[in-house]
Amino acid sequence: MPHVYIVILNYKKWEDSLACLESVLQLRYDDYTVIIIDNHSENNSVTELLLALKRRTVQSQNSTGRTVASVNAMPAYCIMEEEELSNKTAAVLPRLVFIKNKTNKGFAAGNNTVLRWLADEDAFIWLLNPDMLVQQNTLEELVHFATTASRKTITGAQVKFAEQPGKVHFYGGGKINFNTATIELIQERSRISEIDYISGGCFFTHIENFKQLGFLPEDYFLYWEETDFCYAARQQGYSLNVCEEAVCYDKVSTNIGKSFLSDYYYTRNGLFFLQKYKANKVAVAFFFSLFRLAKRILLFQFHRASGMFRGLLSFLNKEKHAYQ
Repeated sequence: MPHVYIVILNYKKWEDSLACLESVLQLRYDDYTVIIIDNHSENNSVTELLLALKRRTVQSQNSTGRTVASVNAMPAYCIMEEEELSNKTAAVLPRLVFIKNKTNKGFAAGNNTVLRWLADEDAFIWLLNPDMLVQQNTLEELVHFATTASRKTITGAQVKFAEQPGKVHFYGGGKINFNTATIELIQERSRISEIDYISGGCFFTHIENFKQLGFLPEDYFLYWEETDFCYAARQQGYSLNVCEEAVCYDKVSTNIGKSFLSDYYYTRNGLFFLQKYKANKVAVAFFFSLFRLAKRILLFQFHRASGMFRGLLSFLNKEKHAYQ
């Protein structure tokens, strides 16, 4: 069985990371290592997560009276600082690894800490958002799908709502609207072929592909990173696929949601993406952004409108990201 490194990037929301990890530890596929990267949360996330995980460890007695760990038993683990990675070999890691980044690097750079470290491994990478829950067969389905497809493939899953598990949130990822610098999630099975990117919330590929394509682009900080990576990959002949048998459940209400930050980065980064790949579309997209900004104001969504306005200014001034 090919080995899989499951990478979960935590920023402050250790409770979500705990629930995600607990679902991962129930996977039927056994050849994996879980790496939880703490992106400098400053709220003792790693300590809190470990304490909670230990409290939930269950032990049972077998018929001989000896204590044996149940499927929920605490796995072997280690904690490392970011700078220690160069002195460690991934092949000898325990089941669970915690890595502490020294700063909040955002989504791409936060994950790249580990992706660069693992670059020479012959294994798969599964990027998983902490607000995701997985089924017991999700990983084995992803591995089966990926090993029967071309190595030059990036695979997503069928993502459903955690609070409405019978309802599909999206298939794999989304489609780019180059006229508006926005993204539409693919919510109908019949439109899977239209996918332009695989969501970073459930992103499965071989490590070798990061060596070939480069690592996740770090200029965005938040939003559009995987869009950029997948768009560039497709230009180099890579395929984007969805394994429908692999199902994740997204706790949508617990992520960044609709806020100043989301509007700031979504607006700013969408325009930066167009400037990079479709420069002739920037003026039209900027106009539509102004239209969306006006709509926010008319709906009295002043906080979100402020985020959009700051995002537009950041794009015009070519500023590095300004908010965390």
